[in-house]
Amino acid sequence: MTDKTISRREFLERSVGGAMVTGVAAAPLNLVARPEAKVTVGIIGAGIRGLEVMQSVLRAGGNVAVVCDLYDGHLRRAQEIQANTPTTRDYRKVLERSDIEAVVVATSDHWHAPVAIEAMRAGKDVYCEKPMAHTIPEALEMVKVSRETGRLVQVGSQSLSMQSTHKGKEWLESGQIGNVYMVQCSIYRPDPVGAWKYPVPPDASPQTIDWERYLGNAPKRPFDAARFFQFRNWWDYGTGIAGDEYVHLLSRVHFLMNVQFPKSAASYGGIYKWTGDREVPDIHNTLYDYGKFQVVVMANLVSNFEGGEIVRFMGDKGTLVLTEESANLLPYDLGWSYGYPLESWPRDTKEPFVAAHKNDPLADVGTYYRQPKRKGEVFRQTAEGTEDHLLNFFRAIKARQQPIENVDFGCGTAVACHMANISYREKKQVFWDAEKLELRSEA
Repeated sequence: MTDKTISRREFLERSVGGAMVTGVAAAPLNLVARPEAKVTVGIIGAGIRGLEVMQSVLRAGGNVAVVCDLYDGHLRRAQEIQANTPTTRDYRKVLERSDIEAVVVATSDHWHAPVAIEAMRAGKDVYCEKPMAHTIPEALEMVKVSRETGRLVQVGSQSLSMQSTHKGKEWLESGQIGNVYMVQCSIYRPDPVGAWKYPVPPDASPQTIDWERYLGNAPKRPFDAARFFQFRNWWDYGTGIAGDEYVHLLSRVHFLMNVQFPKSAASYGGIYKWTGDREVPDIHNTLYDYGKFQVVVMANLVSNFEGGEIVRFMGDKGTLVLTEESANLLPYDLGWSYGYPLESWPRDTKEPFVAAHKNDPLADVGTYYRQPKRKGEVFRQTAEGTEDHLLNFFRAIKARQQPIENVDFGCGTAVACHMANISYREKKQVFWDAEKLELRSEA
């Protein structure tokens, strides 16, 4: 059993001004020292997540010098968060400023790579919300440009800076759960907001939204406020459940299991409940093969079995369960019983076998000997992760060292999520060639 989980947003709401949430006391595992000098940041994309990250930047000691968004209401909200903050609709105005050291890219998915690439070429380091790119070629191009320019990229699926993730890695690497051959990931969100049916502001119009700039490389179409505020529901601007949620789950898998790419993905799903206003599925399940282990991701925006994001690493000695607020170590009872099959043996066969195995420390052969159960452990984290993720990024900027979720790591999880989407849309299993860095048609 896992502890009751809460969403990232609920976690933030329970914190007051960034204060620690009460819980089982535990030493932070990856909190980093604040850099001696503040990092000056520009926010590009100030919607729901962008404004959350803006507040985390301020709590982490960063300096928000300018905010860019295409909706006037978001810009007014940014100025409520920090009075007198300069704002613009044109991200190029942010990149032109010599005082900006780094940018936060929290736009719709189809703008992630274009803005990030231009920012790196303008000499800025980049904190890019997940998924890193809207397509696999864009992700590979981001890796190339990062290497060419020497600019740093931190991908913003902050689960890598969660204390529970690092505690889980410690348990796994110390052999507490043995060898892992199966990982099960799940995300359940049954409400309209969880399905990205966000309310549209009543003042949304071509006058308050720069629609033409928003479309960017997407097909041209008349103004549609839903496509702006609910962009995750359409392939032209978003990446569905895989881009929004798989990345959080798979980031933990890749980090703990020390892998970059899956070998193959086979996805199934569909639109079952939230019909009429979306192209992306509301149920999307994927089986990944990583060679030495498999991963199954179950994503459901219809039902509520276990809320939140849950990753179960199933070893041969125990299971490690990571939620959004804790790490849970669940060791197995190491004894097993021969008693059941032996009931079918005749006495003259059974009794010699039992005698021969009476000192077997792991086998119950009829004496009802059982090794005592190993005690489980629960580790509760005391921070949601975004602030620590930004602190890690700021330290990397000052030290000119790679951050924890760098461009190569982000490319791996982006490829994995796009493989799931491609498999779903093309109705076939897809395979990845890690040497050629390309999809191939068969194994």
